Amino acid sequence: MKVVEHHHLMKGRKKIGIKYCGGCNPTYERVEMVQRVKHKLKDQFLFLQHDQQNLDVLVLINGCIRACADKNLNQIKDPHRSIIRESDFESLIDWLASFNDKGEKI
Repeated sequence: MKVVEHHHLMKGRKKIGIKYCGGCNPTYERVEMVQRVKHKLKDQFLFLQHDQQNLDVLVLINGCIRACADKNLNQIKDPHRSIIRESDFESLIDWLASFNDKGEKI
């Protein structure tokens, strides 16, 4: 029965794909930032790996301005946002909240 309840909670949530860079020279704690985003937005979204099917949006988490996570993504069809510094946190929150409010792809 718990599986059914959990599936029910996931059903209406938007799917956010997360792709991290390789982490060779990060200027901030990338994983911690994603954890803060998840905490702040609570149960509004389902956060998945970037290579999952049927994502609504993709968030590219880069540790520095080189933006390595953006590379080799020539065929991105989903709306996406590239993060390169800690100060991008609030703009990411606003972008995701806007997406959720619209109820459609950005």
